[in-house]
Amino acid sequence: MKPTLRMTEFDELIGSNSLQMMKAFLPFLEPSMQQWAAVYIQMQELQNAITLFQAPEKPPPWPRQPTPPPEELIEILRPYAGPGEAATLDQMKSSLEAMKLYQKFSDLQRKAKGPLSPMDLAKEMLPPEQAAMFETYSTMFQNMDLGI
Repeated sequence: MKPTLRMTEFDELIGSNSLQMMKAFLPFLEPSMQQWAAVYIQMQELQNAITLFQAPEKPPPWPRQPTPPPEELIEILRPYAGPGEAATLDQMKSSLEAMKLYQKFSDLQRKAKGPLSPMDLAKEMLPPEQAAMFETYSTMFQNMDLGI
């Protein structure tokens, strides 16, 4: 049995418990009845959607939200994706992360007065607290090497 997807807010607005029960009952109908029942269910949902947006005195069902950053949008969409779509979304997310890393590296190279050392690069990739700790340990190890 496939895992159940949670319904989107839109599905909740245009659906109902009775329509969900009809959908669950579809496999138990005679094949000739399945088609008509499925069309009836979809037509009822379409009618509910039209009604939802048709009332001029009524505000929209949900306020317009700003579009989230691409990584966040991918996380919002991923639970509704099939295996192939999920793999594509994962590749998109990896590509976005790689582009951010490349951009950060490019920015570091522009700021650097000379070639970047691997230590400088590692330090710049860390959050500020961890970068400070990294710097402290790096200094301690350098002092140990020098016998200070």
